[in-house]
Amino acid sequence: MDIQENVPLKALTTFRTGGPARFLLTLKTKDEIAEAARFSDEKGLPMIPIGHGSNLLPPDSGLDAVIVRYLPDSIASVVTGDVATIKAEAGCTWDALVAYTVEKKWWGIENLSAIPGTVGAAVVQNIGAYGAALSDTLRSVDAYDIRQRRFVTIDAAACELGYRTSIFKKESDRYLITDVSLALAVAGAPNLSYRDLTVYFEKHRVTPNVANVRDAVVSIRQGKFPSLTEFGTAGSFFLNPVFTEESVGKIAKKYPQMPVYPLPEGGVKIPLAWIFDQVLKAKGRKVGGAFIWEKQPLVIAAEGNATTSDVVSLAESIVKDFVDETGIVITPEVRLFGDDRKKFA
Repeated sequence: MDIQENVPLKALTTFRTGGPARFLLTLKTKDEIAEAARFSDEKGLPMIPIGHGSNLLPPDSGLDAVIVRYLPDSIASVVTGDVATIKAEAGCTWDALVAYTVEKKWWGIENLSAIPGTVGAAVVQNIGAYGAALSDTLRSVDAYDIRQRRFVTIDAAACELGYRTSIFKKESDRYLITDVSLALAVAGAPNLSYRDLTVYFEKHRVTPNVANVRDAVVSIRQGKFPSLTEFGTAGSFFLNPVFTEESVGKIAKKYPQMPVYPLPEGGVKIPLAWIFDQVLKAKGRKVGGAFIWEKQPLVIAAEGNATTSDVVSLAESIVKDFVDETGIVITPEVRLFGDDRKKFA
């Protein structure tokens, strides 16, 4: 177990902001997890697993905590009939896992290509994109229960998976995920329910297969999201929630041209990006080194001089304007800490 002190969090997150972490533990084996938990107890500090830090916005003052990165990243698979069962260690880069399954020509997670972060973080967030979600294929999760000091296996049904949430997010820092098991289809069909994918294949005039669906998703994402080599970001900053018909009806009267999508299970979705763009005129808005991404207004990007305070202030201004225009409160998808988190409670 590698132990470092006062490590800048900006080097550990994709936003590239934040002050120092009191301790950083880098774990290379499962055996080191219990040791890390004991270390955390000895120091009297909370233990926070962070993966690649792709959905975190740590404060400028830093975190008085034991930050844990779990590195094991192997992938194993077995095919039984029409089902390919994958077991990936939590430290594996998510997109590396997608590439592995696409190379095998297995269906199920190709629409989730190019999402930053680790396999473990993908479960915490129940990542989703382009008509698919991790919950579609998740079978089980192996984790270390920090509270009970034991390893557990949690079936997908018990993971409390929902829109960008899970039991691992609801009980943040209770579990350190070690392995994730997925069930994929050996013979499947493309999921082109998302309009951008349909348009892509109509334009390119190719028959969709698992490989070129991945290519399409990567191409679309590259056209919408900042490059992490140029800017800090955590992708979409805000949750795109389900609204009641009553609340949406009031907004629709004010903006009759607004797209509205009734859901079969009840409730209504409206694209926040449309309101950000057409109503709030948010694109290009800037606070310090943080700014709204021109190609996708749900995304906050950060220049090299940005601070977490810049990002939070920009997000606060968006939330305020959204409430003023619609009467509805929206919440961050990105994880915040301490006083920054309270600002959006």
